Amino acid sequence: MSIPGFSPFPPIPKRSTPEADFDAKMYALFQHFAVTHRNELLAFIEFLETNVTAIEGAINGVSVGLTHPEAAKFTDLEVLGAPGVLARFRDGVASNFLVQTAGNKTTIGNAAGSSRLALMAGNQEAIEFDSAGRASGAAVQANAADITDGRLMKNGAHGLGSGTLQVNENDWNEANASGLFHTDSNGLNKPGFGSNFAGVSLRRNDTLHAEIAVALNAGADQNARTAVRAKTGANTWSPWREFMTLDANGRTAQGIEVRNSSPFFAITDSDTGAKHVLSGNSTAGHLYIKTDPNEIMPGSALLIETQAKRQMVISKDDVEFEVPIKGTTNFLGNVISGYRSAASAAVEVGSGRTADGPAYLDLVGDTEYIDYGLRLIRNSGENGSSVLSTRGSGGFTISCSDGANVTLRSHPTRAVVLDTAGNFRPATDNVSSSGSSSYRWSQVYAGTGTINTSDARSKQDIQDLDAAERRVAVAAKGLLKKYRMRDAVAEKGDGARWHFGVIAQELAAAFEAEGLDPWRYGVLCWDEWWSAEVEIPAETTPIMEEVEEEVIHMVTVDEPVLDEHGEPTGEVQQVEKEVIELVKKQVETGELEILMEARTELQVFTSAEDAPEGAEYHNRQGVRYDELFAFILAAI
Repeated sequence: MSIPGFSPFPPIPKRSTPEADFDAKMYALFQHFAVTHRNELLAFIEFLETNVTAIEGAINGVSVGLTHPEAAKFTDLEVLGAPGVLARFRDGVASNFLVQTAGNKTTIGNAAGSSRLALMAGNQEAIEFDSAGRASGAAVQANAADITDGRLMKNGAHGLGSGTLQVNENDWNEANASGLFHTDSNGLNKPGFGSNFAGVSLRRNDTLHAEIAVALNAGADQNARTAVRAKTGANTWSPWREFMTLDANGRTAQGIEVRNSSPFFAITDSDTGAKHVLSGNSTAGHLYIKTDPNEIMPGSALLIETQAKRQMVISKDDVEFEVPIKGTTNFLGNVISGYRSAASAAVEVGSGRTADGPAYLDLVGDTEYIDYGLRLIRNSGENGSSVLSTRGSGGFTISCSDGANVTLRSHPTRAVVLDTAGNFRPATDNVSSSGSSSYRWSQVYAGTGTINTSDARSKQDIQDLDAAERRVAVAAKGLLKKYRMRDAVAEKGDGARWHFGVIAQELAAAFEAEGLDPWRYGVLCWDEWWSAEVEIPAETTPIMEEVEEEVIHMVTVDEPVLDEHGEPTGEVQQVEKEVIELVKKQVETGELEILMEARTELQVFTSAEDAPEGAEYHNRQGVRYDELFAFILAAI
């Protein structure tokens, strides 16, 4: 909209007479001001109301220049045609004040490069901007520590936006304003650790004030340790209380102590809700380690591990040791095996193995026998041998202190007994022999001779010797000879002694000469057996290693019910969640530990059926001298 122009005055008619001329002029002027000029003034007022801004007041409803005439004076106004430039106010010749738009941005300011822009309040410059955009003036802080209400904060004020400020007098008690501060190694009233500190002062008023200080010590253990203190009185500061902080390795820089009448530390799994508690009892002085006391996770246990190796598993019903227990173990009470009231009691060595192998129970000897002094071993295999072995020359005793028999049993009906009178006897009458054909006693030492049963009630078919038998008896007397034993000569040479007796083969020939079968008579004996070198494989046990296996559990946990905006409604719902647990187990590595080396043993078999293929056959003839002497005497 452009400013309306004024119409020219109407022509004044020529005066015919003075009166008529004057009347015509006055009438023309009156008409122009009353009608034409009035309409032009109304249009100009409308233009001013909609298109012009006045200084110190709005045009709308205010007569410009009546109350502050000097404020309503306009400078020369130039409307420029350059794009985006609305107007430029001129002060003298220079163009200083610019109003300009660019897109959605409107710029108001001094156009000259070195000029300033000032905002006035009450004839005083409240805030001033220089050509570099820096603010100053009464509305801006006088300095970085200025705490006058209502003033604009400078960069660096109270340590904000720049380096922290050193507190007054290098004393934390003098940090009287809120902000970021520091003290150096000579600082006063700082925490009891470290030297240099930076921190935060949070001041509400003179009596409510808090401070947080962080240690800044490059390369020192105290670095980043943090403490807090507060005061609730004019000059009453609490002691510095240190936060628990962790270093790069997750360790605390200080010892942790919980002081409470019933202190506790809880770890809760957010996925399952299972809570584990470490707590103390101030009355009894107990320390409790409680694993999942609410039984949220089935099969939860307390696992004790060192250097990625699990030593112990404490579950609800048992305690499992996965490594040897070393050192001296003192049991002040009974050692009970099979604690369940309805179960058998047993001490098992080697149970739960995934592969066969020997099981040992060792009693360690002195420094010479550090592996074992007495060993009870069950070798591997379904029919593995069992051995009780002692070392050293101290002797091996099996005793019964309460006067009971000691029995050695190799079969349900085959046993020998050391009875309470000290007699060593068979467990069953007239069943077992002392020695055998292939395992003979070299000598028998006895205070008296053996007693052989001769009771008539034990015998039948009692007869006198016939003629042929008497002739054999006479011949047997003539068969008595002296001789030396081969093994004695091999051992002693010429020092081997001479013995007297008969040769079994010659005695058998004497019976055969009379037409008698020598093996029908008990005076002669025939024994046979088989022997073979048997390869005994090495006794081994698998080498195990510990691996982790993922086990999936489904658990039910309580979760808050959320509304359509994702906010909790206050209700709780039960949700099933899948939980993956890492379980450690022992598996075979594929390698074996050798407990006993492979070896070859000479074994003896009493029958051909029991002997292996290729076994060597043996036989031996013998004589019962008590019967031989009775047989010879019958012919004298």
